Amino acid sequence: MAEKDKGFKFKNLFFRETKSGKNEKQNQNTEPVSNKTQDDYIASRIPQTSGGVPEPSLVEDFVQRLQNLINQNNQAGFDFLEFTESLFEEKQNPDQEVYKTVFRIAQKIDKSLTPSRLLESALFYKDLVQRTADAENAKGEAKKQDLKAQKDTEKNNLDNNLKNTRTKIQQLAKQIQELQNQEVALNNQLLAIDQKYDSQFTDIDRKISAIRNAKEQVIVSIVDIEAGIKSNLS
Repeated sequence: MAEKDKGFKFKNLFFRETKSGKNEKQNQNTEPVSNKTQDDYIASRIPQTSGGVPEPSLVEDFVQRLQNLINQNNQAGFDFLEFTESLFEEKQNPDQEVYKTVFRIAQKIDKSLTPSRLLESALFYKDLVQRTADAENAKGEAKKQDLKAQKDTEKNNLDNNLKNTRTKIQQLAKQIQELQNQEVALNNQLLAIDQKYDSQFTDIDRKISAIRNAKEQVIVSIVDIEAGIKSNLS
């Protein structure tokens, strides 16, 4: 398996079965992982359908980004990624015997492999996912703050202009009609300022929510294997 493809099948671990027993998401035709720099998740725009539903799924998008990141940071040798991939090649829901069998085969490939090393490797990927999600969340929160500051500045400017305009109406009787027209225009802008920014705030909030959901799916999946290693190999 080429270096860039190591852990490629690891994606099927990211989407676990729901309580109803149906796969929340399984994609066996995923495109191979690229080493190119991924675009900014928070800054990227979400394609909208007529119903306002983002396409593709925000959660699936961020899970794909996490998969790419994990594959690009795949540790040398036979680690948690290769172990997990081998487990699911044997069985969709591996039992203790599959764990032991895969581990015995893996030790033939890497005689220094131990359950502790696999757990350390799992921790490495969990930390990588956590750090990435935290960083993206921080970027989202920072973007929201920037937008809020921009909105407040624009709103204050419009509000001040409106107040100044109303003052001029009282002071300059000869220009009252012109100033009243300006008042109406500025007042309409002020009333529309929330609508102007609401879509951007909603866009970021959906992305932040998707980040959290994606992170939880990945972490839970890693913890499943981690627990299996602890209970079946330790």
